[in-house]
Amino acid sequence: MNGPGKPSAIGRYRVVDVLGRGSMGVVYRAHDPVIDRDVAIKLVHLDAEDAEQQADSLLRFRNEVQAAGRCAHPSIVAVYDFLEQDGDPAIVMELVEGGSLHRLLRDPGRRATLSPQDVLLPVLDALGHAHGLGIIHRDIKPANILLTADGKAKITDFGIARVAGGVHATRYGMMLGTPSYMAPEQVEGDKVDARTDLFSIGAVLFEMVSGKPPFAGSTLTETILRLSGPDPVDLQPVLVAGAYAYIDILRCALAKNPAHRFQRSDEFGAALRAVAGDQPDVSQETVIFSHRTGRSWDPAFLQQVERQLATLTGPIARTAVLRAAASSNSNDELYATLARGLPNPSDRVRFLRAVGGGRREPTLGATLGATLGAPLSGNTSFGTAASQAPRPPSAVCPQAWTISREAMAAAQAVLVVYTGPIARMLVRKAAAEAVSSKDFIERLCAHVTRSDEQAKLRRQLRSEVEPKLN
Repeated sequence: MNGPGKPSAIGRYRVVDVLGRGSMGVVYRAHDPVIDRDVAIKLVHLDAEDAEQQADSLLRFRNEVQAAGRCAHPSIVAVYDFLEQDGDPAIVMELVEGGSLHRLLRDPGRRATLSPQDVLLPVLDALGHAHGLGIIHRDIKPANILLTADGKAKITDFGIARVAGGVHATRYGMMLGTPSYMAPEQVEGDKVDARTDLFSIGAVLFEMVSGKPPFAGSTLTETILRLSGPDPVDLQPVLVAGAYAYIDILRCALAKNPAHRFQRSDEFGAALRAVAGDQPDVSQETVIFSHRTGRSWDPAFLQQVERQLATLTGPIARTAVLRAAASSNSNDELYATLARGLPNPSDRVRFLRAVGGGRREPTLGATLGATLGAPLSGNTSFGTAASQAPRPPSAVCPQAWTISREAMAAAQAVLVVYTGPIARMLVRKAAAEAVSSKDFIERLCAHVTRSDEQAKLRRQLRSEVEPKLN
């Protein structure tokens, strides 16, 4: 098709209406007279300069049909047919009665009603299915997530999907994807894998909770520079929006190094479920039994450990504790496993000291040795007074730091001028994570981006709050 008008038919399909237009083509509502059903047809206009370029473009869209056709999943838009119309490719797909997530995100009122779990958990499940088949989508974005009339999410447009191990279907190193949602490795032309799609899901989640994509700049060049540069994602918009529960998930999902992200879609999904409390309620069970070790765990005890770990890791603590319990034979092994998962040595020390406030008083020497690099003694117990394991020197295991309510109130009064009503939550979070008064002050200052205001805030905290700190 060469003109902008609506064709009467595409192949055997009778065109009914125009569903949408974009820079690459048009999506039509059409009717299949053979099967007697309505379908969607994406007709792409190829502005090919020569026959070779046109052949390359056609190969991309044949790849879409092949890739999507292999993905039989309720949250993936089904592809029915592929044909050509006057030299342009046309893809016949399942008709989704509803709209795109992109459209909903443009309306702040409607965006506020969206549940990230309801939208993204089915998408993650669908991606897990596709990744299991070796298929990477490469262009996950709100416009490619459709919502049915009853709110169910479906992924569409595998037009730039790449079958892992297959031949790259584009020439000249063409960058495929939408920059605001692309992973850094896509921008830089490096190898992509499942973690690339998970980064894009993180970008969609960021926009759902904050109202804008994480690395979007005022120009395409600025966006690409932000993605390819060394600076991590700025989570301030998420804090301002009050979406504190998603901070740790977004920090992980949007890590620029793929090795630091969620490695599989089910890991991402587990973290999202934990935020929503969509996990088995262990308080309703008498005992949790590990089939791997044969150890039975008291749910109340595991919840106590989870609460201590959550001050350092956020909502993923529940998943971490349940996984560690499944492979641990004793309390000390559980503590050591969880501590090893904390990348910061000071956080490991704080966690191991904190769990000593529970039902059993741990002896920390052996576990600290294990988590900081020394071997773990096989005869060391967290709960036996007879344990002979030496305690670490005070330089390694500092005295616990606490903050009074008076000091927290003073800090909130100072910070609220800079951050608004979220100051209370920021102060509570800093108090739970800080290991010293200096650390507490610096954590609060980190929430102010302008250097002059940050310096002013630091001076105020030191003069008005620090004297009240223990």
